[in-house]
Amino acid sequence: MGTRSRRALAIPATAAVGAAAALALRAPIAAHLGLAPETAAAALAAAGGLAGALVPAAFPFAAAALPGALAGSQLPLAGRAELGAAAGALVGGILGLVFARIVAATAASLVGGLALALGLVASFQRHPLARELAGRPAALVGFALVAGIAGAALQLSGAPATSRAAPAARSPGSPP
Repeated sequence: MGTRSRRALAIPATAAVGAAAALALRAPIAAHLGLAPETAAAALAAAGGLAGALVPAAFPFAAAALPGALAGSQLPLAGRAELGAAAGALVGGILGLVFARIVAATAASLVGGLALALGLVASFQRHPLARELAGRPAALVGFALVAGIAGAALQLSGAPATSRAAPAARSPGSPP
């Protein structure tokens, strides 16, 4: 991935991670800072977007640090959930940096799969199957996951999306 494409993914993706962090931590943020969830989500999304713009590596770190912090908060260190969350975030963030290519490819592919699913339903909104799928969000998410996993596998394999077939075997003596 070139520098431009990493930054193009990092800005909105890190902003989304910031907003997700605000939603996941809405109770502690409201209790300790007195911010409404919408305000906290906007502030953390802006901070995440700025971090992604300045340092594209912030995205894989943040994307892995958030679940690490949430898991770590359930395993208190020295009797304190904050220490467990900090340790979980650090371990998750470091793993995110180690596997940055996988994190970025997976995130981009899953968002692409979701966009594909929603785009297909919107494009064929008059078709009965599209209306049926629109009423079943789990089916849309399932389709998005399958498309996203296929996209990530393609990106990580390094193979081109299409390949030329091998030329057909010819009989000896046949014209070229």
